[in-house]
Amino acid sequence: MASDQFGYSTTLLKYCQYSASIFDITYIGWDYNAPKIEVDGVKVKYVSRKSHLIIRNFRLLYAFHKEINKGYDIVFTTYFRGISLIRLLNPKSNMLIYVDTLGVMFNQTKRNIYDFVLKQELLFFNQVAVISEGLAHRMNLNRYEILPIGGECFSRNSKSFDEINLLYVGTLKNRNILDCVKGFHRYIKNYRQKEIEISARFAIVGDSPDQELVEIKKYIQVNSLEAYINTAGYIHQNALKPFFENYNIGVSYIPNRSYYQYQPPTKTYEYLISGLPVIATSTYENKNIVKPGLGVIIEDTAESFFEGILKINEQKSAFNSDIIRNKCSDYKWQSVVTNKFVPLIQKMVQ
Repeated sequence: MASDQFGYSTTLLKYCQYSASIFDITYIGWDYNAPKIEVDGVKVKYVSRKSHLIIRNFRLLYAFHKEINKGYDIVFTTYFRGISLIRLLNPKSNMLIYVDTLGVMFNQTKRNIYDFVLKQELLFFNQVAVISEGLAHRMNLNRYEILPIGGECFSRNSKSFDEINLLYVGTLKNRNILDCVKGFHRYIKNYRQKEIEISARFAIVGDSPDQELVEIKKYIQVNSLEAYINTAGYIHQNALKPFFENYNIGVSYIPNRSYYQYQPPTKTYEYLISGLPVIATSTYENKNIVKPGLGVIIEDTAESFFEGILKINEQKSAFNSDIIRNKCSDYKWQSVVTNKFVPLIQKMVQ
């Protein structure tokens, strides 16, 4: 159960995709009228989002309650507002709630309210899984399971690092990706001032409900960077392979704020599993992942991003995409689901 439309939460999609041959899975969630994603062996039931907030939330909760009453060995649900009501209405159901984030809103008051409500609702559950140890400690949990995330391999090519071609894949919301654009712009200007021809490129794959993409495009246009920076907008995972094939440096730019520290970034895993060294900001989780030989760690400023490109350029002869891919093979989604998710579910249904 989830509030996401099926296929648009990468974590839930991969759990279903790589365990459908083992479990009989029914997924129920909202219909955002986005293109429908299908996975063999997974039955998907959609709930309409028509009407205002209260009505549609009630409709979703009622659909969950009705579905649970059909009888399932286990109910796996992500957190969303009001989920404790489902727990109260179904006290005998074997239910596992999964928390992969605390509040990440820019407004601190909204974050505090979200976190407080989440923690209160979790009190109704005796089986809780979280994305990382760090998140569990922030939530002051005593009993919990760890269900880590992973990444998909989008490229098996042995890459050349003669040219620096940067790739960012992910949301633009509250990520300050304009800092990366400004840092990359400075890198380009360094070569222009020396009248040296440069072939570096930067692809930004992602969007936001706010104005981030508009601001980025405006900056590119004002500074005549169209030949260097490609803003592709949102692209579903199914169509990402060409980007990972044609670019060779991943960008995992996450603002170094307290509420992002313990969020393991899917994008970091995906770059490394696909053989791309990364330029990654110094969040707690990024520093745990990006070891020597896998990329460089930077701060969350345009200046530091510029310096990160210079460091990558200096080290490029030492990078080997096959070695990077092999070192990070345990992060593959299939391995994570097989070694973590499936055993946990099997243990809980015994």
